[in-house]
Amino acid sequence: MAILVLDKISKKYSNSKDFAIREVSFEVPQGEILALVGESGSGKTTLLRLIAGLEHPDEGQITLAGLTVAKGSMSIPANKRKVGMVFQDYALFPHLTVLENVKFGLQKLSRSEKEKVAQETLELVGLKENIDKYPHELSGGQQQRVALARALAPRPDIILLDEPFSNLDTLLKDQVREDIRQIIKRFGITAVFVTHDTKDALSTADRIAILHKGRLQQVDIPRILYEIPANGYVANFFGKMNFMPGRPTDDGFYTPFGFLQCEQAKGKDHKYHIRFRPEHAFILDNSPDHLQGQIEKVAYLGDHQLLRVRSMDPEEKPAYVYVKTIPGKFWKEGTVIQFGLSSFHMEEEP
Repeated sequence: MAILVLDKISKKYSNSKDFAIREVSFEVPQGEILALVGESGSGKTTLLRLIAGLEHPDEGQITLAGLTVAKGSMSIPANKRKVGMVFQDYALFPHLTVLENVKFGLQKLSRSEKEKVAQETLELVGLKENIDKYPHELSGGQQQRVALARALAPRPDIILLDEPFSNLDTLLKDQVREDIRQIIKRFGITAVFVTHDTKDALSTADRIAILHKGRLQQVDIPRILYEIPANGYVANFFGKMNFMPGRPTDDGFYTPFGFLQCEQAKGKDHKYHIRFRPEHAFILDNSPDHLQGQIEKVAYLGDHQLLRVRSMDPEEKPAYVYVKTIPGKFWKEGTVIQFGLSSFHMEEEP
């Protein structure tokens, strides 16, 4: 069952000539964690606010748990939607204890019911021992869990998180990401979170929706987005992607780096891009079947090195690819290397 359905949602602000969101459609099934990613100004926060009811779409329809909450001039107010919200700065009340912060979101319950639900929720998020502390006495990760507990306590249909990891330092991020994912899964609740950090999205979400200039580019599981992106924007959003030009023959492609064998090239009559990630290139030692180039730049990045490799064919326009290697051997600029590809995709040139 789809908990959230967006059908051709568009939104344009009065002070802008461009749409913030343009004809965005997708569904989020029960229990899924969906990440909304994109550059600043891509429309991801606007989309989150439209789902929450803090903004109203100019066009399209939003359905939550089978109930239409926005269509035409009709819009159910944010406080009437069963939506939990976790803000970027957590928005905790500094003068209230952890327990009191969570109870604050349970206005419709009796005093005893508030106490019971708040304590149960805090136990599920691992903060049972901190119920009497104030927000300033907690770590950033603990404060985030309080904000999450407050949003989860009323048992909403969906929970929305705005840049949930942006205020955490690098050392804490990995653990908190895993904690938050486990908590959301433990509750079995549907979640949508906004982030500009691809690592947040890849490691936390079940699926990822990518926005660019207000338009949806692709929605899919992390592996498909990374390995089989729908277009160049999606490909480069998740790290470097090589686009090596190739002219097809019966048994492969002629490229600026040499001949690449490929049975799928047979029968092709257009120019193609050979698309591959740097980690899908591997360095060879004097192999007869290889591509060749000269290292122009070496970037040492701790757990790997990234080589910028230049083509050497004097009759071809210079081309460049990136090759990822383990740090066991240090490569020098100017070195000529041979490399093969463990995986690649063909893409017809426009």
